[in-house]
Amino acid sequence: MPTAEQRARTLDRFQQHRRAWEANPALQELYGDWYARVRAALPDPARGPWWELGSGPGFARRFIPELALSDVVAAPWHDREIGADALPFADGAVGALVLFDVLHHLPSPARFFAEAARVLAPGGRVVMCEPYVSPLSFLVYRFLHDEPLRMAADPFAEHDGGGGAGEKDPFDANQAIPTLMFGRATGRARFSAMFPGLAIRSIERLAGPSFPASGGFSRRPLLPAPVWRWLFAAERRMPGPLFGAIGFRLLVVLEKR
Repeated sequence: MPTAEQRARTLDRFQQHRRAWEANPALQELYGDWYARVRAALPDPARGPWWELGSGPGFARRFIPELALSDVVAAPWHDREIGADALPFADGAVGALVLFDVLHHLPSPARFFAEAARVLAPGGRVVMCEPYVSPLSFLVYRFLHDEPLRMAADPFAEHDGGGGAGEKDPFDANQAIPTLMFGRATGRARFSAMFPGLAIRSIERLAGPSFPASGGFSRRPLLPAPVWRWLFAAERRMPGPLFGAIGFRLLVVLEKR
């Protein structure tokens, strides 16, 4: 569990992200598009409640009001405090688990997927929107992003973010984890062997240079608003395979067999 200092630092970062979000229309458009894709991938609500893990600043509520929000450090806008490696749900009780920029922060992705396989109802889904390391995005994630990128890591191993046992900070990360696990054939094969109850339903690469050009949460937009909107609109007309080379995001949908 996070220490008192880590909890305070995490809540402060949530607030920083909320302020950056409100000041950046490009970021709002990007997240609106990504959450619309997440919403389209969710199963029938009759299968059980939808929960977002690691909701952080809570942007999902604007786009998917039916989604219950949670985080390992709960803020006032969250419905519950939940850690992804020990989900407080009965077997087969959940319809969907949404992770938005969360998988690459988990100290034990494998433990989360074991829990997901347990709590999801048949036909329930895990929907994840995560960083994708393409030839283009590698340069940005490796040299310009404040989170580490370790391509040699084992994505199925336990990670402590370099802090040692018991010192895991909620924002420790390895941006490579989603790509190593789902963006490569070897990772997908290992996942399917380890978690046969979770079928990989779809993997989509998306979001080109418009993402870094938005400035993200730590910089001002790099382009004037009309130019950025033109770039964003142009990307939405690009063929999907192109994002294997220029993409920055990975949308993964898993389904409980």
